[in-house]
Amino acid sequence: MKIAKTYALYGAFILIFTITLLLSVWFGKKIQEEHHIQQERITVFERYKAVLDLEKTLIRKTVADYSFWDEMVDFAKEPNHAWSKDNLEEPMVKTFGVSYIYVYNEHKKLVYSYDALKKNTPAPILEPLSDEKPEFKEFYAFSEGKCIQYFLAPIHPFSDVERKGKPLGYFILGRVLDDVFFEKMEEITLGRSSLIQKKPLENQSSSFYVELPSLLNETVGYIQFDYHPLVIVFISNLQNSLLLAGLILLGIALMLFYLLTKLTFLKPIHLISMTLRTHHLGYIFALSKQKNELGEIAHLIYEHEKQKKLLEEYKEAIDENTIVSRTNAKGIITYANEQFLAISGYSKEELIGKPHNIVRHPDNPSHFFQEMWEVLKAGKTWKGIIKNRRKDGSVYYVKSVIMPLLSLDGKIESYMAIRHDVSDLFEQLEVLQQTSTLNLPSRKHLLEQIEKSKYPHLAILNICDFREINALYGQAFGDAYLYEFAQNLQKYIRKGMVVFHLQGDEFALYCDKEVSEEAFNTFCDTLLTRLQQEGLTIKNKSYTVACRIGIANGLSYLYNRAEIALKEARNSHKSLVIYDDRDGFQERLKEDIQWNKTLREALINKRFTLFLQEIVPLHVKPNARKKYEVLIRLIDENNRVISPFHFIDLAKRLHLYAQITHFVLEESVQVALHLGCDVSINITKEDILHHETTTLLFALLSQYPELKGHIILELVESEGIEDVSEVRSFLQKAHEKGCLLAIDDFGSGYSNFEYLLRLSVDFIKIDGSLIKNIDKDATAYATVKTISTFAKNLGIEVVAEFVHSADVLEKIKELPIDYAQGFYLHEPAPKESIQL
Repeated sequence: MKIAKTYALYGAFILIFTITLLLSVWFGKKIQEEHHIQQERITVFERYKAVLDLEKTLIRKTVADYSFWDEMVDFAKEPNHAWSKDNLEEPMVKTFGVSYIYVYNEHKKLVYSYDALKKNTPAPILEPLSDEKPEFKEFYAFSEGKCIQYFLAPIHPFSDVERKGKPLGYFILGRVLDDVFFEKMEEITLGRSSLIQKKPLENQSSSFYVELPSLLNETVGYIQFDYHPLVIVFISNLQNSLLLAGLILLGIALMLFYLLTKLTFLKPIHLISMTLRTHHLGYIFALSKQKNELGEIAHLIYEHEKQKKLLEEYKEAIDENTIVSRTNAKGIITYANEQFLAISGYSKEELIGKPHNIVRHPDNPSHFFQEMWEVLKAGKTWKGIIKNRRKDGSVYYVKSVIMPLLSLDGKIESYMAIRHDVSDLFEQLEVLQQTSTLNLPSRKHLLEQIEKSKYPHLAILNICDFREINALYGQAFGDAYLYEFAQNLQKYIRKGMVVFHLQGDEFALYCDKEVSEEAFNTFCDTLLTRLQQEGLTIKNKSYTVACRIGIANGLSYLYNRAEIALKEARNSHKSLVIYDDRDGFQERLKEDIQWNKTLREALINKRFTLFLQEIVPLHVKPNARKKYEVLIRLIDENNRVISPFHFIDLAKRLHLYAQITHFVLEESVQVALHLGCDVSINITKEDILHHETTTLLFALLSQYPELKGHIILELVESEGIEDVSEVRSFLQKAHEKGCLLAIDDFGSGYSNFEYLLRLSVDFIKIDGSLIKNIDKDATAYATVKTISTFAKNLGIEVVAEFVHSADVLEKIKELPIDYAQGFYLHEPAPKESIQL
């Protein structure tokens, strides 16, 4: 109401000011008008008197002239026998319109009278008139309400021109000053006049007056003269009327304006104020429907209050079901809900005022929180899984979303953390992975070691018929089998030797020590014998081991030669083969060299191409874009399509892999643009650590912003990838640029689960070894169910690979899996053949 009072005060002030201004102007104009009117009155009055004097002068002269006539002398003496009275009456009445004619003798006795009105008006009495030297005289008398003007002249003979002698009589003319007389005077002078017998006081009238003397020079009445210039008076009256009407209209307009403003402005503001004060939306519901600015404001407030109420309900729901805390800009806890107190075991007093590291578990790496704070201080939201410790020392895991809260000037003033307890998932994960951890360096590490070595020796070991073991006993048993095999390898090796896990059922034994080829070869032979003789013990049961080894010595093409030796062992059904140029291995090496030439020529002649395999949604998603995984293929000189299985490892050893990756990135972007689809691109740790590759990727994303959310990066060779800071930085930047992240071959080892926990991924692609027998292997079904449920609880979409039959497809449809991929659904096809 303060606005209304202020508005009314300002309105009253404006009204008073406006009226004062109008009255000031009006009074100024009125003063000017009155001055003009007064000046014109004086002028007209002077004209009126001049006309009156002129008329009286004419009559006076006529009377004087008649009084000198000898006939008039005779008439005064003997009116009945002298000059005919007709010579007197007719010209006087016609010429001057007189009403009375009187003739007196020398003794002031009336000897003749003429009354044109026939009303027996008494004749003037002349006895009081002085005889000494009478002269012409004008006087007035009132009789029966009429004012009569008399003109008296003494009668003298013509010989007495100087009128020195005694008058022989008196001649009087009289006329009535009636309305006709004043109307004629008004026509001549434009001045209005009237007769009054008593003059008003000076301050009671603004008129002019002409005194009317009697015979004895006493004032018996007045001619009152008044003049109002018609135009000025009309304008003045019009101005007065307009002023009055204007003031009335102004008052009405201001009142209507106030009422209208109150209705359209003050009342809505009051309603808005009440809504903001009470948060009751009923005040402005109707107002929010109006199609004007206040209606828009009310609508915004209405929607804001609805959202605020909804947020409060969300907050209440979140407080009931999630772990919520808030910290200031320095990371000090300022709020903790009941769920936080319950899971941490601390009281509110113990948490408020403390930093969050009060619940931090020491197992979390230091760089983990350093990177988290870098993201938060940049004003971005951080997501991840955190391992925490309760007050009693027990462990719990939370899926966390931490967001900075900004002040109006854009500065961070606090942080809000929302967490979900995922400890149950980790318990399931521990059961799932309890025998699957190999904890061995990867093939990438092996290649890096070879490049640095001086006296390298390498043996590649392959477990025979491992696929059949997986099919017979299930995926979980296969993981346990690999784990025990790796443990035996590490148990038997000597100092200076390192065991690597290359892929699946392949391991490598590497030695960079000054030992002879013969000694290394003999050790490998002994190792093979012990492995096969002792076998493996899994859950108190013994199992046989059959494996083969390919050995190579010396720096030149060490890994290639060891692979050639292992291939020869497989083809010749031998358990151990040592690379030896004398046994035709040189030819195989030449074959690798030929591949080198083929790859380089293919890059120059652009004989690489992309095949696409659709990732099929298992549930209908409206307006969803199709998704394809891009697959590199080589077209040789005979137009044969060659799988990357034959050349990709060699391309890495020959440092051609980056060029092939660049081709894949550029072509994949064009496919996404041309087909309007999402593309999934395989990317390795080697790609991520290659500066030119990441630079090209981010340049393409910046060049085509419309592809944001439509490029999926499939992370392969996952082991240890989350431990490299450059990789973490790349993945974070890729996410910011709009890339989606997927984990390929998920379920093949512990490293994949580390991915899921440490990296913010959008998809997981379950390994084909788990999917291909899911319709027959109950263990594989249970494992996939656990993995997919685990992922869905973390908000990650799941893709099942290697769907090769209708039975497999039916099984995966029973599980919380979003997409399927495999030859049964769609065989890889050249990009040119794909049409949406």
